[in-house]
Amino acid sequence: MCKNNTQSKYLFYVFSILVLLFSVLTSINAQNEEVRNLIQQKNYNDAIKMLEILIEESNGVELQSQYHNQLGEIYYNYTHQYPEALKVYKEILRMEAEGLPTADILLAYIKLGDVYSRMGKYDFAISSFRTLIDITPETHFVHQLGQQRIRDIRMALKDLMLQREILRTYKGTPIQVVALFQIAELYRTQSQLNQPEKAIETYQELLERFPTDKLAAEAQWRIAHIRHTTLHQIPLAISEYQKVAVKYPTSNFAAEGLFHMANLYRETENYKQALTVYNSIVDNHPNFWNMHAVFYSLGICYEELKEYSKALKSYKIFHHVYLPTLDPMYLGQVAMYNKSVSEVEELLQQKIKTLTELIPSKKFDRLMGYAEDGEYDQAIILIRDLIVNNRDTQYGKQAASLLRSYEHLAAIQKLNVYMTEDNLNIAEKIRTQLQIATIYERELMDYSQALDGYREVLEINPKSTYAAEANYRIGIIYSDILEKPNTALKYFNTVIELHKNTLQAMMSTYQVGEIYRRLQRYEEALRAYQTTIGYPERELYLPGGYNDSFADRAQFRIGRVHYEDQRYADARYAFEGFIKNRPNSPRFAAANIYLGDIYQENNDTVKALAYYKKAESVLVDNNVQMEMVLDEAGVFGIHSPDQVIQFLQERIKRLSSD
Repeated sequence: MCKNNTQSKYLFYVFSILVLLFSVLTSINAQNEEVRNLIQQKNYNDAIKMLEILIEESNGVELQSQYHNQLGEIYYNYTHQYPEALKVYKEILRMEAEGLPTADILLAYIKLGDVYSRMGKYDFAISSFRTLIDITPETHFVHQLGQQRIRDIRMALKDLMLQREILRTYKGTPIQVVALFQIAELYRTQSQLNQPEKAIETYQELLERFPTDKLAAEAQWRIAHIRHTTLHQIPLAISEYQKVAVKYPTSNFAAEGLFHMANLYRETENYKQALTVYNSIVDNHPNFWNMHAVFYSLGICYEELKEYSKALKSYKIFHHVYLPTLDPMYLGQVAMYNKSVSEVEELLQQKIKTLTELIPSKKFDRLMGYAEDGEYDQAIILIRDLIVNNRDTQYGKQAASLLRSYEHLAAIQKLNVYMTEDNLNIAEKIRTQLQIATIYERELMDYSQALDGYREVLEINPKSTYAAEANYRIGIIYSDILEKPNTALKYFNTVIELHKNTLQAMMSTYQVGEIYRRLQRYEEALRAYQTTIGYPERELYLPGGYNDSFADRAQFRIGRVHYEDQRYADARYAFEGFIKNRPNSPRFAAANIYLGDIYQENNDTVKALAYYKKAESVLVDNNVQMEMVLDEAGVFGIHSPDQVIQFLQERIKRLSSD
């Protein structure tokens, strides 16, 4: 009951001060706003200097009073230079003769009483409040305030004497602890003794002498709260709140301390630190009475850090879990004390809607930022998230198109890190570098990077089998992509000369044949193909029982070279030998088409028809053979499965009708 009565008096006092402040501080100019910004930045010295200049330069007692009040507040509330604050408020009162408004005069006397109380000069404080009583009518709220403050100070001083007597009488008993705590409370309360520094000293004495008492946790909490709300010593307040959580983790004040600590981090825009503390409340104090405010604050911090998915989740928890049963009186904990539940509901729904629409674009922006910084692992996480949760948006579709390339880039990064390990042997280093170059070439189609990567393999050890592969791949890029056949030949011939008994030598020989064939240097092409056939054959087994190999390709290409060079007799001989010797070749149907065309040109309708029909029968539901026909028989103007079938059917029909 006593505690509630004290709170009521304090609220009355605060209300009275606010009414007077509203009356006094009605005019705000740009310079005045700058002073407030300096105070928010805790740049008190510059704020004081600016106010002193404004006071010197301003005309009119009302404006001077406003600047003096701001100056007094800095000395009183922030720098705790009470003698300086005293001078400022006395200076305001000296302006009374110059026509200072009554509200300014009353506020100055109230603040004078507060300053005297802070200095422990209670007789002077009572005198200031007595003046308020004398200069205002009995019905005026300031008159009542003056009376209440005088009563409170006198009762507090009387209670202080009583508690000190209890300390002496009950030394070493639990009652002594209660008395010590009560003394600290008398000093703490602004409407009573109003000496927060002495309150802290007394709480600290309690903690030093009785660290395990049940009041110890609250005493530690009070120290933190005074430094926070009364003295505005934010770093010290954070440190003291931390002590509550560390020293008294099972007390009711632990979560409270963490909550205020997190709020201070959030207010100073240290959002990451704030998140750490808020989440520790969620993890370690699940029954915290103010959990609704924790989740709302988490939403604010995540939103500031642009972690919109987490912000949305936090707001939804506040909205769906806590708001439906929340007493409206607790809305003040999320700075919405002036709103109804329905207004908060509407606000939350709009925020959730906005974030839901915003999240995909912001996720995409973040993943692009990660990509620009080369953090592909992080980008991939966001890409997958977008594909799963926002796949129907334009950002989800864009992300999906980037996934594979970013996965390859992430793999390259990991391989590059692996390359820096001290215990890596040369062979493993070359193999890893070859893998990097291969990813650039085959997966990312970044041929410039691929060439650089392959050349690095050659620099490490030009005689290794990995160098054979690097030379071969460089040749392929110059031949097929960059269309520089002479440069390609240089690299293929290097493989043939330096790595004679390798698979790459056989493949390079075949590629030499391909280059000469495209250059219409047919004799050289034929020699290269013949040499390819002479290598040990390495077969690739395809669906349908077909066997492919470079020898198979080379032998087929011999027939094509003769055909392209219009040596049809040689071409016929080559393709007939091909069909006879390679019945399981995936190019079997293509060889039959060439033979059909050759015999048709020679007017041998029977054989031409037989070869066309054979090709047609082989191609029925045969993707392997169809793919090779499209690859090998483009010379006939057939570039799709439908065109192949149409081509054969038309020729069969024409030949059958002849």
